[in-house]
Amino acid sequence: MNTQRLATLRISPLHLQQGLFASLALMITLIVVQQFAHWTQTHEEIVPAHHAYSHTAPFAKASALKATDVGLSLQPVEDAAAAVEQAPRQQSWVF
Repeated sequence: MNTQRLATLRISPLHLQQGLFASLALMITLIVVQQFAHWTQTHEEIVPAHHAYSHTAPFAKASALKATDVGLSLQPVEDAAAAVEQAPRQQSWVF
């Protein structure tokens, strides 16, 4: 039944070959254009980044906390546990 439909449409093997070749050419063209667009996009992103690092400002000095400042900000463990126990319990849902 399928053979009869193809015969009535008069699709010759040459037409089929030409259609497949046109599809292949279109697919290759689309892949090449996509790769070219990707290459130009990554090339444009790399070029400005290279120029951005040529004029950098000097780094600011980092300062560390003194040991006395850290010691004053820490609480003993017992005080922290007591604070947690005294805090009102919040209602939570468990599913």
